[in-house]
Amino acid sequence: MSISILYYKVSQERICSAQQSEQIANWVEELPLNKQQQIKKLRQPNDQLLSLAGLQLLKIAMPEFSDQPFSLDQLQFPAQAKPFLEGNIDFNISHSKDIVCCVISSTTKVGIDIELQRAVKDATLNKFLNDTPDSRKNSGTENDVSQFFNLWTKNEAIIKAANHGSIYNMKDIQHEPYGGYYQDHFWHTYSVDIVSAEENKEYTCHIACSEKIEQGKQTLNKIKARQIHKL
Repeated sequence: MSISILYYKVSQERICSAQQSEQIANWVEELPLNKQQQIKKLRQPNDQLLSLAGLQLLKIAMPEFSDQPFSLDQLQFPAQAKPFLEGNIDFNISHSKDIVCCVISSTTKVGIDIELQRAVKDATLNKFLNDTPDSRKNSGTENDVSQFFNLWTKNEAIIKAANHGSIYNMKDIQHEPYGGYYQDHFWHTYSVDIVSAEENKEYTCHIACSEKIEQGKQTLNKIKARQIHKL
């Protein structure tokens, strides 16, 4: 398998439940100490839950890529870079509102970003959309917002895959139809329908890869609550 994407949609009822609070406490204990401290600093239960659930998605995916025993305390969490695991497996996690997703590969560097579409200031739309080859083809606020999040998720996925920089480096990406050049490398980007078309109207998601992914080498799996909460 070349690349796998897993996602989990959590209900607000579960976030607020006492059972969930216990689950969060158990998941935190699986992590290295520095990551435990970071999670505990997150004030919103939703942020804690989705951050931890993303790592649980990684646990679920790992047997597809390695026959070696895996635990989350093997991960390293550098201060200014994405988490990593020693070896040839690369992964990345993103979450927005009530969805968390994880991309993992043993053949390419990967990044993922998912965003809930929401109101964006006109100044922000102008700043980002006017800098792209396809900018403002069609006028209208709704279309502008869609274009913005399409571009934003591509950019952030590229930066995360490259493991260099931040959102402030988005201006350094040279956009092409199927990806963009960043840090002297071409990053291939792919739109991902994280949930069904009907449910996905509010979300935009892209992955970025250091190598082109052949058709049929990408899988998308929805993880249900009973799968993730039994871990």
